Formats: sequence, C-alpha cells, structure tokens
Amino acid sequence: MILCVFMDKFRRIYGNREEPDNRALAAAAAALRSRSSRSSDILKIVRLLHNSDPAVRISALQSLAGIGGSNNVPYVMQCLDDRDRGVRIAACHALSRMRAHSAKAKLYDALNDRNAEVCCAAAIALAEMGDREGLPTVTKLVCTSGPHQLEALRALSRIVKQKFPLNQRGLKQAIRWIKLRRKLNIRF
Repeated sequence: MILCVFMDKFRRIYGNREEPDNRALAAAAAALRSRSSRSSDILKIVRLLHNSDPAVRISALQSLAGIGGSNNVPYVMQCLDDRDRGVRIAACHALSRMRAHSAKAKLYDALNDRNAEVCCAAAIALAEMGDREGLPTVTKLVCTSGPHQLEALRALSRIVKQKFPLNQRGLKQAIRWIKLRRKLNIRF
C-alpha cells in the first residue's frame, strides 16, 4: 500500500514515467522498512537487492537489517559477494545489526576481501557477535601504511574497546600499543 502511494506521488511529481529512478527505489526500500515485516514487503525489498544501482542495494540491506529475522540472513549474506565495496560494507553492518551468527563463515571470508574497508567492517561485525577472529587482520591493516589506516584504527578501537583518537596521533598510539603487546606476547 505505501509503495503504491509512494509510486503515485512519484508519478505526479516526475511525470507518468513507467520506471522510477534509483533514488525513488532507495526511498521505497526505506519506506518498506518502516512497515510491518510482512512477507510481501520483504520480497519487494529482496528484489531491490538485484538493482543495478549500489545505493538502492545498500538501502535494501538497511531495510532488511531493520526488519531483522533469521529468514532474511541468507539474502544479506549473498551481498557479501557484491561487486560494489559499499554494498559489501553495508552487508557486514546489516549482519552485525541482525546478530547473524549463522553468517560467521561468510564474514570470515570477508576478512580476506580485496578492499581494506570491507575487511574492517567484517571484523567489526564479528566483534559485535563476540568473535575476535578479525583482530589480526585489523592490526595488520593498522600497521600497514595506506589510506585504509584510519578505518582500520576505527575498527581496532571498537574491537578492543580502546579510545584511540581517529587521527595521525591516534594511529601512532595504536601502532605503539600493538607493538608493545606483541613484544610482551600479550593477547589482544
């Protein structure tokens, strides 16, 4: 019903086009999230996971995470293999929010993603579920120079529950902290 109202409004504003643009689809996914978790609404959101626009897929993932439910986990897990890194990151966040312990194996695989931000998001998702398996990946990323370091520092702070400042000074503190723990052979 809300989707129909939304589409009518869209047609009045943007003309009688057959297909809404991707912003409208992303907004529709968000609108469906605010409704009850009826199976027909969930199927509409799942269809949006196959849209060509990453923003629509991300919005659909956020909607599924908001609805929750173990039946929705497989749909979110498939997005960990998406070609867009933003969608893979959103899938990690959605699985974390859903506390999807059944997705841990896929999150372990995501720790080896080609994008460092996805690795960090997977490590955070695992940590939110009480699993610190991603910590070695994050510590390696913190100690390896590159544009990913601040995101890795953010992940490290969340996993080990330390408050490292998210700047170059905090990065230096975190690297010293990691090296000291390794030197003293202290578990993280």
